Amino acid sequence: MSTSFCGNPGRRCGLLRSAATSLLIAVATGSTGASAADGYDLLGQWVIPIAVSSDGSVIVGSYFPYSVGRAFALKSGAITDLGLLPGGNFSGAAAVNADGTVVVGYADGGGGVYHAIRWTSAGMQDIGSLGGGFSNATGVSADGSVIVGYSVNADPHTHAFRWTGGGMVDLGTLGGDNSYARGVSADGSTVVGYSDIAGNAWEHAFRWTASGIVDLGTLGGSFSRAFAVNSDGSVVVGEAVTTAGTSHAFRWTSDGMVDLGVLSGANHSIARAVSADGSVVVGASSDFVGNKAFRWTQATGMISVEDWLRSNGVTVATDFALIANAVSADGNIIVGQTDSSSGFVARVTPTGPSGIIDISEYATSLATKPGVNIALNLAGTAMNGAHGEPMRNLLDVGMQSVSVTADGGYANGNGSGDGRFGVLDFAYGVGLEGGITARLTAGGLTTRQDIDTGGDFDLKGFYVAPELTIPVAGRLHATVGGYFSPSRVDVTRGYLNGGLPDFSRGESDVDTWAAKVRLDWLNAVEIGDWGFTPYGSINYARAKMDAYSEAGGAFPSLFDSVSDHATVARVGLDAVGEIQPGVRALAKLESAYRFEGRTVGTSGEIIGIAPFNFDGPEIKQLWLRGGLGTEFDTASGVVSVSLNVSTEGDDPSVWVKSGWRVTF
Repeated sequence: MSTSFCGNPGRRCGLLRSAATSLLIAVATGSTGASAADGYDLLGQWVIPIAVSSDGSVIVGSYFPYSVGRAFALKSGAITDLGLLPGGNFSGAAAVNADGTVVVGYADGGGGVYHAIRWTSAGMQDIGSLGGGFSNATGVSADGSVIVGYSVNADPHTHAFRWTGGGMVDLGTLGGDNSYARGVSADGSTVVGYSDIAGNAWEHAFRWTASGIVDLGTLGGSFSRAFAVNSDGSVVVGEAVTTAGTSHAFRWTSDGMVDLGVLSGANHSIARAVSADGSVVVGASSDFVGNKAFRWTQATGMISVEDWLRSNGVTVATDFALIANAVSADGNIIVGQTDSSSGFVARVTPTGPSGIIDISEYATSLATKPGVNIALNLAGTAMNGAHGEPMRNLLDVGMQSVSVTADGGYANGNGSGDGRFGVLDFAYGVGLEGGITARLTAGGLTTRQDIDTGGDFDLKGFYVAPELTIPVAGRLHATVGGYFSPSRVDVTRGYLNGGLPDFSRGESDVDTWAAKVRLDWLNAVEIGDWGFTPYGSINYARAKMDAYSEAGGAFPSLFDSVSDHATVARVGLDAVGEIQPGVRALAKLESAYRFEGRTVGTSGEIIGIAPFNFDGPEIKQLWLRGGLGTEFDTASGVVSVSLNVSTEGDDPSVWVKSGWRVTF
């Protein structure tokens, strides 16, 4: 049985999240016998993903928190150490069953001797050996009831085994001393691998069933190995030496072993995986320069993965698929490694999108796509930009005001993308008993943020913001306010498909709520015609973006709903100085601190391929803001304009605030 795409209908390969926001397709062992995928840093440790459950929910392998490896399971982005045997120091996971509930591999019991292990929710189970001190589990059936691998027996020689709840059964050899099981069919009835033949000079591929172990032969040479078996056990693939002395991929059925050949110009090939019905075989073909991933069918013969795509109408500008490690049940999705040590996914959908992506590049487009944090930033801009100077609109009892305010400029997005934004609103104010000023603001907002990997994020909405300024003592005033904004986002996400730009598009609703509390000490210091007002505030905002599904492009994704919040404290100084009668200078200096260290993560599914789950990016928690402007009286009211700048943070980088206010 395959623990990745190969083996059973409905399989899909899972994606593994890394701290560097890169993904690699987990490489199957089990029936594919594939080697581990490229290691990479996860939470500061070297990790080697080995296998993935059929539903893509659980990935297993080895990580290295110490000088030796430890088995892990990764589910929903959380890594779990599967533990050790008493007195042991290391362990490793090799395969996982269809739903991720059974993991198999090995662990040492002290002294460097390790045993085959079965992990379930009940814990770790040593499934023993064939009488010697060593055993290793390499594959597991779909339901987890059958485990295969190899173990030292009492002779002592290494023999392939098949384990069920009744214990471990020696599968024997092909006449030599040693044998090794590498894969098992979905129902556990067929085991494949390789064994020494009589004289122990060479290894031959074998297929084991209840009838016993059978030598699958060679392609005329001396050597063969079986790595994968299809769903019902009728087709076996691997590598074998030909009469010319070179190693070629083979496909075995009851009619015998068939040489699958090599790619043009190559010398060698190896089959790593097979589709559920056995009609599609994938692997790698190599020459003295390097490898190329291949796909084989009886109709096409062996062709490169890129040529398979081209023959199905896909434009591929760059060939980069190095090794094909796994294939979907229907043979239309292939995963493996690229020539840049990343992972790839290639697919042909008869009635839908087709193409090939480098997983690391594609993952970047998922993880860095702007999201709900932009709505939080706009809430802060509206409450502390356009309406960030409550002392400029204090009203005596019975007095009223009407104002129009606009903010517009460039927003850095705090790790969410760069672009332009605009806020336009209308406000009504009234003076109440006790020196209280009440204000109600309503307006619209928009932002368009570029995405570094291509495409853009376009948000449009409106908001309402009630506010009260209340005298506390002397010149000290408290302002409390609220904010609500429903908005709509349109996202065009860019990525490379076959080395060429491709785009998938989606749209979603975003709702944002916010509140603020602010204290101002009006004109606490007066120097000449200047008054200086120190202030402090704290804002809390929460935003929710609905789940949405992309359309268009070769690899659209579905994004889960997401909620995030921002808590920002601000301390600053507003200054107003009269330049001449009716004309005043305005100045602001402010520092802001956001208590959250990173934004919320991103999760979802590459549609028809695999789930993903990323941590949110770290954000700049501390930033500075400054502003200079002027305010002047006219016959129709007070007009103001100011230029504001800030260092990298939640506030826009550069923006202009302008307004008009009339009091009556």
